[in-house]
Amino acid sequence: MASSDAAGRIRARVTRLHGDDGAFDREFWGSVGPEARLAALWQMVEEWADWRGIDRDELRLQRSAGRAERRRR
Repeated sequence: MASSDAAGRIRARVTRLHGDDGAFDREFWGSVGPEARLAALWQMVEEWADWRGIDRDELRLQRSAGRAERRRR
């Protein structure tokens, strides 16, 4: 999930309940690559499916929702 430069690192911040402006989240997610973001998203989908009692083998991306393309470099 993590890119080679972020592997093994943990980042955290303590803040007041309503005192968060979202800067930490923007900085964190901006520092990880698209593969790590997709892996984190899919992990959340699997956790949601577990809570709902949905078989993980039934999970699929809907083609009508969008598509993923590799960026050309």
